[in-house]
Amino acid sequence: MKGSIVAALAAGVVLCGPQAPARADSPTLFGASVHQSPGQTFAAALAGTDAAYGTPPALRVFYSGAPGAWTDAKLNTPGRATIVSFKYPPKDVLAGKHDAYLRAWFASAPRDRDVFWCFYHEPENEIQDGLFTAADYKAAWRRIDGLADEARNARLSATTILMDWTLSPSSGRRWQDYYPGSSYVDVMAWDVYGFDEAKSETMAAHDASRPGLEVARSQGKPYAVAELGVRDHANRPAMLRDIAKWMRNTADARFVTYFDAYGWPEYALNGDDASVQAWRGAVTGTLFAGTPALTTSAGPAAPTSTSIEWTTLVDPAQKSGWVSCASWAVAGAGAFSEGPRRFVTGNPETITCTRGGLTPSTAYRARLKWWDAETGGTLLHTSNTVDQTTAPA
Repeated sequence: MKGSIVAALAAGVVLCGPQAPARADSPTLFGASVHQSPGQTFAAALAGTDAAYGTPPALRVFYSGAPGAWTDAKLNTPGRATIVSFKYPPKDVLAGKHDAYLRAWFASAPRDRDVFWCFYHEPENEIQDGLFTAADYKAAWRRIDGLADEARNARLSATTILMDWTLSPSSGRRWQDYYPGSSYVDVMAWDVYGFDEAKSETMAAHDASRPGLEVARSQGKPYAVAELGVRDHANRPAMLRDIAKWMRNTADARFVTYFDAYGWPEYALNGDDASVQAWRGAVTGTLFAGTPALTTSAGPAAPTSTSIEWTTLVDPAQKSGWVSCASWAVAGAGAFSEGPRRFVTGNPETITCTRGGLTPSTAYRARLKWWDAETGGTLLHTSNTVDQTTAPA
């Protein structure tokens, strides 16, 4: 790693992207809960989900009490991320009644896939109804998180799941009342409902009124949607495509799983082929496929007398490749510089390039280049160019 940094500095171009490592390594996962009809086995229901959506890489599963063993069909899904919630009375947790089971459960969790665990998703109504207090809920969460930490498993993520309704002023609630503290949380997820289907409300507009993304970022946590529900409506297929694109294009969005569970027919996609195909496009990635797009702009820093910066939003369009910075003097020769290369795949990300050692009061032109991995590293695409002039000495 140090060698590549030195080489980059020697070349006079530094390719960096503060958000890019996390985005490249952790693309947004799309998935669903499993539509399990009465009397149907989970395995059979999962086969139906796979047939409909194309083997979702993320599955949302629920336990009304203790979480099942990892051999349980709900959890025994190698190669897929699992978002799993379970419930205990908080006072029982605080009394240590479930320490032994949970300690063993976390210790035996898989280490080859991501597991997003949640103690008591959507606790708001139970707290409002007096089943337990917010203080006991948060204290129980902290105790369970301590048990999870004992496993020393980096693939386990403590994930709060609250209603996005809680973020609406109309709810009269404060999300902070249900938050155990940033030291005990890895991901902040929300159950997202209440869209205005008749007006084809966009995800951006919905988040503006119920700002789950902004709350997660305020705590320095990745954002996720554990349940997504759009009621049956002629506008639903287009809304699902909009939601999927918004999630994919949003930095720090870890996963979104559609709530396709039995018993809520207004949200279930079963029988609505257009909506099934829309969500299948998100799950399989065909919704985002196309030609890689590179859009370059000046900055973010203003030119100095010896340096310029430029940024490029890179959308891989479901492809993989390498990108590099390139710049040259608008007039004259001998001022071209390029490199280093950096591998990109998955979600869109922003690449920032810096070139130093330049001549004052001189115009320079810059862009980003793309070498396609599917064609053996062939240069296929270049971004638009931007011109900047260095400041006087």
